[in-house]
Amino acid sequence: MPLRLQNIDKSFGEKNVLTGFSMEAEEGERVCVLGPSGGGKTTLLNIIAGLIPPDRGEIQRPEGKIAYVFQEYRLLPWLNAEENLTAATGCSKEVARELLRTMELEKEIHGYPDDFSGGMKQRLSIARALAFDSSVILMDEPFKGLDPELRERVIARVDEYCHGRTVILVTHDRTECDMMKCTKIYEI
Repeated sequence: MPLRLQNIDKSFGEKNVLTGFSMEAEEGERVCVLGPSGGGKTTLLNIIAGLIPPDRGEIQRPEGKIAYVFQEYRLLPWLNAEENLTAATGCSKEVARELLRTMELEKEIHGYPDDFSGGMKQRLSIARALAFDSSVILMDEPFKGLDPELRERVIARVDEYCHGRTVILVTHDRTECDMMKCTKIYEI
């Protein structure tokens, strides 16, 4: 089942954030949403995830879980890196360790988020989303804080893990759309 939004409106008080926004993503398709800061991209992902309702419009979501790489890390500071994956997603320790290796965090398996750099926290957040058994992955500026070389490696690994999943990537960097092999681009 495709992910489809038709004529979505959302306002916060007097501020219109989304007006008549429509998009569609077929199963397994990668879609990029581009726009400036404050343009409504995060609001759009929150609507897709069901975290906030639209004021108007229709949403059709595929059945099952939706994974989300939030713009904020949302890591649990009292859990180490491995536990942040296993507790939040229910994945096995083996899967968690493989994802930590994939995100170049294998040496930090027992480290705590408060001791991590921003880039390390971001990679742990990505690993957590990839650990979910979901058909849809929402990614809100997922590669921020990564230096160019590391960003390329992480994107290549995310590309592998997302095979067959629907990906909605929100960014202001068109290069990331290309690197993630997005087939549709919507602008807000």
